Amino acid sequence: MLPILTIWHRSLCAVTGAIAGGFAGMLFGFAQLQQPALTPTDAVKVGILLGLVAWVFILMVEALWLHYGAAVVWPSLVTSLLSAILTVVVANAVAVPVLSVWIGLLFGTLVGALLCRLCGERVDPRGVRT
Repeated sequence: MLPILTIWHRSLCAVTGAIAGGFAGMLFGFAQLQQPALTPTDAVKVGILLGLVAWVFILMVEALWLHYGAAVVWPSLVTSLLSAILTVVVANAVAVPVLSVWIGLLFGTLVGALLCRLCGERVDPRGVRT
Protein backbone atom coordinates (compact mmCIF):
# COMPACT_ATOMS: atom_id res chain seq x y z
CA MET A 1 0.00 0.00 0.00
CA LEU A 2 1.19 3.53 -0.68
CA PRO A 3 2.75 5.25 2.34
CA ILE A 4 0.41 8.23 2.04
CA LEU A 5 -2.61 5.96 2.40
CA THR A 6 -1.28 4.47 5.61
CA ILE A 7 -0.95 7.98 7.04
CA TRP A 8 -4.62 8.57 6.25
CA HIS A 9 -5.55 5.41 8.18
CA ARG A 10 -3.65 6.49 11.29
CA SER A 11 -4.32 10.22 11.47
CA LEU A 12 -7.65 12.00 11.27
CA CYS A 13 -5.74 15.29 11.08
CA ALA A 14 -3.92 14.11 7.95
CA VAL A 15 -7.26 13.24 6.37
CA THR A 16 -8.60 16.66 7.34
CA GLY A 17 -5.60 18.36 5.76
CA ALA A 18 -5.87 16.23 2.62
CA ILE A 19 -9.55 17.08 2.22
CA ALA A 20 -8.97 20.79 2.73
CA GLY A 21 -5.88 20.86 0.52
CA GLY A 22 -7.48 18.81 -2.23
CA PHE A 23 -10.60 20.96 -2.18
CA ALA A 24 -8.59 24.19 -2.26
CA GLY A 25 -6.33 22.80 -4.99
CA MET A 26 -9.26 21.74 -7.14
CA LEU A 27 -11.07 25.07 -6.97
CA PHE A 28 -7.87 27.07 -7.32
CA GLY A 29 -6.84 24.95 -10.31
CA PHE A 30 -10.14 25.82 -12.00
CA ALA A 31 -9.53 29.49 -11.22
CA GLN A 32 -5.99 29.28 -12.64
CA LEU A 33 -7.44 28.34 -16.00
CA GLN A 34 -9.01 31.81 -16.20
CA GLN A 35 -6.45 33.93 -14.34
CA PRO A 36 -3.00 32.32 -14.35
CA ALA A 37 -1.25 34.20 -11.52
CA LEU A 38 -2.16 36.09 -8.37
CA THR A 39 -0.10 38.35 -6.17
CA PRO A 40 1.12 36.63 -2.98
CA THR A 41 -1.30 38.71 -0.87
CA ASP A 42 -4.25 37.72 -3.04
CA ALA A 43 -3.15 34.08 -2.94
CA VAL A 44 -3.22 34.12 0.87
CA LYS A 45 -6.69 35.73 0.83
CA VAL A 46 -7.98 33.09 -1.58
CA GLY A 47 -6.40 30.39 0.59
CA ILE A 48 -8.18 31.70 3.69
CA LEU A 49 -11.52 31.78 1.88
CA LEU A 50 -11.11 28.26 0.48
CA GLY A 51 -9.89 27.01 3.87
CA LEU A 52 -13.01 28.31 5.60
CA VAL A 53 -15.30 26.71 3.01
CA ALA A 54 -13.40 23.42 3.33
CA TRP A 55 -13.68 23.68 7.14
CA VAL A 56 -17.48 23.83 6.94
CA PHE A 57 -17.48 20.67 4.82
CA ILE A 58 -15.05 18.95 7.18
CA LEU A 59 -17.24 19.83 10.17
CA MET A 60 -20.21 18.29 8.43
CA VAL A 61 -18.32 15.08 7.71
CA GLU A 62 -16.31 14.65 10.91
CA ALA A 63 -18.49 16.27 13.57
CA LEU A 64 -21.90 15.24 12.30
CA TRP A 65 -21.54 12.12 10.17
CA LEU A 66 -18.62 10.50 11.98
CA HIS A 67 -19.82 11.68 15.44
CA TYR A 68 -16.58 13.29 16.59
CA GLY A 69 -18.58 16.24 17.89
CA ALA A 70 -17.05 19.45 19.18
CA ALA A 71 -13.65 17.84 19.76
CA VAL A 72 -12.63 18.44 16.13
CA VAL A 73 -13.86 22.01 15.69
CA TRP A 74 -10.70 24.02 16.47
CA PRO A 75 -8.08 21.50 15.33
CA SER A 76 -9.86 21.10 12.00
CA LEU A 77 -10.07 24.89 11.57
CA VAL A 78 -6.32 25.31 12.02
CA THR A 79 -5.55 22.34 9.77
CA SER A 80 -7.97 23.51 7.06
CA LEU A 81 -6.67 27.05 7.00
CA LEU A 82 -2.99 26.11 6.96
CA SER A 83 -3.51 23.41 4.33
CA ALA A 84 -5.56 25.64 2.03
CA ILE A 85 -3.26 28.64 2.34
CA LEU A 86 -0.15 26.55 1.69
CA THR A 87 -1.85 24.80 -1.23
CA VAL A 88 -2.92 28.02 -2.92
CA VAL A 89 0.44 29.74 -2.41
CA VAL A 90 2.42 26.78 -3.76
CA ALA A 91 0.00 26.13 -6.64
CA ASN A 92 0.14 29.83 -7.54
CA ALA A 93 3.95 29.67 -7.61
CA VAL A 94 4.00 26.47 -9.69
CA ALA A 95 1.32 27.85 -12.06
CA VAL A 96 0.30 24.46 -13.50
CA PRO A 97 -3.46 24.09 -12.92
CA VAL A 98 -3.44 20.33 -13.48
CA LEU A 99 -1.11 19.81 -10.51
CA SER A 100 -3.11 21.92 -8.04
CA VAL A 101 -5.16 19.02 -6.63
CA TRP A 102 -2.06 16.86 -6.16
CA ILE A 103 -0.24 19.74 -4.51
CA GLY A 104 -3.21 20.15 -2.18
CA LEU A 105 -3.35 16.48 -1.27
CA LEU A 106 0.37 16.32 -0.60
CA PHE A 107 0.72 19.51 1.42
CA GLY A 108 -2.59 18.97 3.22
CA THR A 109 -1.54 15.51 4.33
CA LEU A 110 1.84 16.77 5.49
CA VAL A 111 0.35 19.72 7.40
CA GLY A 112 -2.29 17.52 9.03
CA ALA A 113 0.20 14.83 10.03
CA LEU A 114 2.60 17.43 11.45
CA LEU A 115 -0.12 19.18 13.45
CA CYS A 116 -1.40 15.83 14.72
CA ARG A 117 2.08 14.93 15.89
CA LEU A 118 2.52 18.34 17.57
CA CYS A 119 -0.86 18.13 19.29
CA GLY A 120 -0.38 14.59 20.55
CA GLU A 121 -4.03 14.11 21.47
CA ARG A 122 -6.15 11.34 20.09
CA VAL A 123 -9.93 11.54 19.80
CA ASP A 124 -12.02 8.41 19.37
CA PRO A 125 -15.33 8.41 17.44
CA ARG A 126 -17.33 9.15 20.60
CA GLY A 127 -15.44 12.42 21.10
CA VAL A 128 -13.39 11.14 24.07
CA ARG A 129 -9.79 12.24 24.20
CA THR A 130 -7.33 9.41 24.77
